[in-house]
Amino acid sequence: MAPLTHTAPDVLPEGADRTSRFLRRAGGTALIGSPLLMFAGMMACPPQDSDSTIDYVTSLARDSFLTELSAILLHYGLIVGALGALAVPGLVRGRKGRWPVAFGVLATALGLLNVSGAVRDDWWRMVTGQQLPMDVAVRISDTVDGSAFMPLWSGTEMFAFLGLLALCAGLARAGVVGWWLTAVYLGAFVAMMFIPVDLTYVIGTAFAALYLPLGVAGVRVFQRERAAAAPV
Repeated sequence: MAPLTHTAPDVLPEGADRTSRFLRRAGGTALIGSPLLMFAGMMACPPQDSDSTIDYVTSLARDSFLTELSAILLHYGLIVGALGALAVPGLVRGRKGRWPVAFGVLATALGLLNVSGAVRDDWWRMVTGQQLPMDVAVRISDTVDGSAFMPLWSGTEMFAFLGLLALCAGLARAGVVGWWLTAVYLGAFVAMMFIPVDLTYVIGTAFAALYLPLGVAGVRVFQRERAAAAPV
């Protein structure tokens, strides 16, 4: 009979541990950066008189610099938010809140990545508004938006909103954050439906608040890292 042997518990090699810490901190940085970039992008949006297509195209064509600055900030805000969301499940210890967070991460990443590509619309709408008669630019914009398969792309924005709500609820259920974050998120979502689009900075602030759950999760990631690094 072969003698019993006792194996030491698995311990990550020092290099692997450093890599894990780096990835967690990168995720936390992305989570915090996303709402900040979204806020900056919304504050840079050219003012819009109404939510009609003609006023939308007119606003984009009016100031090329603001249009491009806003679009690029929103694009990268969405990208880093989707990437940072992948670090959120690491905050959940135990079974409570695990499945809402898992759903929230997948739905948020899918929605944000899809919408990040749609931001390119600002460029071509800006150029058509500058180089074509406005009635032609509006007709092109409406025709593109009415394309048969467009909802399969633009419609995924709702996944991001549902995903962020699930993240709020899951993290609260797991005790990572308080339920106040869910209340703030729902308040921002409702505000988005009632604030007139011509109140550019007000609606921009409400829209950026929808991404606050990512920023709060990022802060919690760094708090966990500091706690883990503290001497026992």
